[in-house]
Amino acid sequence: MRGVTSRAAVVIAAGAASSCSQIQLASAATPDNVSSRLQIHVPQSLFKADGYDHREALFGVPPYGGSIAQNVYYADSDLCDPTVDTRKGYPIRAKDKDGKMEPWPSPYILMVDRGDCSFVQKVRNAQRSGAAGVVIADNTCLCSDTDCVSANGEDVCQTAEPIMADDGSGSDISIPSFLMF
Repeated sequence: MRGVTSRAAVVIAAGAASSCSQIQLASAATPDNVSSRLQIHVPQSLFKADGYDHREALFGVPPYGGSIAQNVYYADSDLCDPTVDTRKGYPIRAKDKDGKMEPWPSPYILMVDRGDCSFVQKVRNAQRSGAAGVVIADNTCLCSDTDCVSANGEDVCQTAEPIMADDGSGSDISIPSFLMF
C-alpha cells in the first residue's frame, strides 16, 4: 500500500459492487518479526500468500492465537471526526426507503485513510461505530523508497516507518488495528 493514494484503498475495499472484500487478520510470525498476517481473500486477485506488509498497533487487543475474517468497508474518511457516517464509503450498498445508503452491516473491518489525528483517535472512532478491527492505509512513501517517491511524484516523504503508538489515551481500545503499507 505504501505510496498508493487513498483512492486505491477503495479498490481493495470495494470488490464487486454487490460484494465486499474480506480481510483476514491472523497471528503468525513473519520474517520481519511481525506477529500477525494481513491477507485479503476476496477478491481473489488481491490475495498474497505471505500477506500484506503491515504493522500492529501498540494499543488495543490483537487477535492472539486467532483470526478475524470480516467484510471490509472503506470509510472514505480519515476518521478524525468522532461522528462516523456509517452510510458513506465503499462498496456502494443498497439504499433505504429514504434514499440513503444502508449502514455498514456489523461486524466489519473498517479501512480508513491516514490523516491529521492520532492513530488512537481513528481506532477509537471506528470502534465506537461498531468496527471489529481497523486497517489504516498508509499513503505516504518512505524517503528511502525512491521508486515509490518517483512513481507518485511526491515532494513529501517520511524518513522512517510510522509506529502506531499509544498516545496515552488508548486504554479503552478493545479492537485490533493495523497500519498497511
